[in-house]
Amino acid sequence: MRNIKTIITFLIVLLFFNQKIIAQAGTPDQTFGNDGIVIINANKGSNFSIIQPDGKIILMSSYFGVNLDRLNADGTYDESFGTNGHTNINFNGKMYGSLNNTMALLNDGKIICTARYFPGGNTDVGILRINANGTLDSSFGINGLDSLEIDNINTATGLVVQQDGKIVVSGDVQENEYDEQRTFIARYLPNGGLDSAFGEDGIVISQFINATSSNSLIIRPDGKLVRGSNYNLYDDHSAYMLESFNSDGSKDESFGINGVAKYYFGLGQSGQWNTIMEAMALQPDGKIVCTGESGKGRNEYMALCRFNADGSVDGAFGEDGGIITSYKNFKEIYSFSVDIQPDGKILTCGNALTNTILTSPLLLSRYTENGQLDPGFGENGISANLNDNFALGAHTVHYLSTGKILVTGGSGFNILLMRFNNDVVLAANFKEVKATQNKDAITITWQTLNEIGTKSFTVERSGNANDYVGINTVPAKGVASNYIYTDKNPLDGTNYYRIKDNASYGTNTFIPVVNVLFNSTGVIYLYPNPSKNTV
Repeated sequence: MRNIKTIITFLIVLLFFNQKIIAQAGTPDQTFGNDGIVIINANKGSNFSIIQPDGKIILMSSYFGVNLDRLNADGTYDESFGTNGHTNINFNGKMYGSLNNTMALLNDGKIICTARYFPGGNTDVGILRINANGTLDSSFGINGLDSLEIDNINTATGLVVQQDGKIVVSGDVQENEYDEQRTFIARYLPNGGLDSAFGEDGIVISQFINATSSNSLIIRPDGKLVRGSNYNLYDDHSAYMLESFNSDGSKDESFGINGVAKYYFGLGQSGQWNTIMEAMALQPDGKIVCTGESGKGRNEYMALCRFNADGSVDGAFGEDGGIITSYKNFKEIYSFSVDIQPDGKILTCGNALTNTILTSPLLLSRYTENGQLDPGFGENGISANLNDNFALGAHTVHYLSTGKILVTGGSGFNILLMRFNNDVVLAANFKEVKATQNKDAITITWQTLNEIGTKSFTVERSGNANDYVGINTVPAKGVASNYIYTDKNPLDGTNYYRIKDNASYGTNTFIPVVNVLFNSTGVIYLYPNPSKNTV
């Protein structure tokens, strides 16, 4: 009897704290697709992605026209979007997809994205707004399209949406292919048209002495913008460069040195040292993590650095602010995307290249908060993945609300999705999350330790622990507080609940918080039985 009581007590504690028995962090999730991989024969190029609050995946590919695909969380097509989950917009052959991840989701479910637009002899930036069902939104710009032409060649490399709905696009402007010394930021009104209150008639142009190309754009909680670029291309030492702008487009002189911050890998070492920045991510504490490649000659490896919120280099990260990561004997290793877990660990994805594409592994890496490879992830911090039948190309990495990790990209001209197992990561600002049955209702309670940057909390419910729907949103109180919500119409059978933390600056963090089973008799069931990975 004593042993039975001990087992029951252990299982109740296990359920109460929402702990999971999971596979090794960094291994493919065998419950997703075919051994963790979904390949969709779509005859499209590289694919960038964003994740909707309901877990659906939107992919944008660089092919003829703007190609958008929306998939369910399990990797199947969402047939409610466009035609059987796909939409193509090409404006009579005058449009080609973006080569950068320039796509954002609006609060109403609409999508803003950019593309290369060829109305005549020039290359313009096309800005499109697409309805949640995949159709072009005719209420934006002119029949859903606005455009930007500064010089002969105009290319968008970054896009963010402000809290007020205004759209900010950054990129490069060139007279010809050899002109690589100008970048731009432009701001548009929510329904199209340049915002004259920003810069000069809606546009800010930066001029540099050395070759410079932009690659990314983020917006901070205070509304300031940070643009990422590669500075001093083709010279002995190129650099990751960040520029900060105030909300009116003026230079933020409080950031770095006169609004500019740079990080050089291999500084002081002789020889040609190539550095290319690909992406950046904003941490909750305001620090900025940048990723890409750096190395001497033809040997280029994954390279991360971190800046403090004021633009100074974070010397506590990596080795004096940066870290270069090699993998086995590969000479070319690229890192294309970065995401931050709720516990502060850093995820990157990319590829190690060889002469044979089937021997070029997809790499998913995890770093600790201080910029060291996490030994508890994959093999000493790196998960390398090959397939005997097709190539695996990574472009975007996402930490999912379920705690898993999703990498999207391409396999040849096909769409690739790959999902990985991860540790169970609970939000640091949550405490005492509970769900209890109260007659015909279920009561969810939680506490917060702090609410810095939080606008509200959304209670989400699922009947299968995968597809969640928001059932109530509670305004944040601004300080550590207790919350309670009663679901008066629970689903028949199993009810799963999680809390979504809605940040005041537009981002969301989804934390799976309660996986408790209830029935009308009040009996707690544990399943599956027998259990292999998860109880």
